[in-house]
Amino acid sequence: MSTRLILLCQPATAALRAGRFPADEAPDPEQQPVIAELAAVLEQPERVLCGPARCARRTAEWLRWPADDDAALREVDYGRWSGQALKRIADDEPSALAAWLSDPEWNGHGGESLSAAAGRVGDWLEQYRSDARLTLAIAPPSAIKAAILHVLRAPVAACWQLDIAQLTLTTLSRHQGKWRLQASGAPAHAAGRAG
Repeated sequence: MSTRLILLCQPATAALRAGRFPADEAPDPEQQPVIAELAAVLEQPERVLCGPARCARRTAEWLRWPADDDAALREVDYGRWSGQALKRIADDEPSALAAWLSDPEWNGHGGESLSAAAGRVGDWLEQYRSDARLTLAIAPPSAIKAAILHVLRAPVAACWQLDIAQLTLTTLSRHQGKWRLQASGAPAHAAGRAG
């Protein structure tokens, strides 16, 4: 049986718009009607998963589809940088920021390295089992990038060459144990019922 996994990038938060590292925030309230409309446009999934962040959980609530939290779909733990302005980190810790940007194993901020986060998502994909033919997973851009890199067998450093916009869809399919990237960056509102 083929399995389709559609990754919906969670909406913007105040931290993202302000140029800060992600923190556990709810989405902007003005996003609610936009997200509620998605339920009428997207193909009805048999199963819905979401990362444990408030933004992902609130998105699932606004879609009005029951969702199960999945910790593997969480944002990278940025340690002491969580919620901090990128500009402040660049000014106060330029060598640390340079190390983070160049070394996927670096975790000097006290959180999770990009390699560890990518490994977590890759392990989740390899262990993913479901009888559902179509699963929707609501996740942050970092988790979606990690999934794409895993499917393409690309190095973690390639994450800097991927842009995942809020409320876009990335579709993966698995057949005979192999994952494939079907599409990425599709605007959710343009997806239609064909998924």
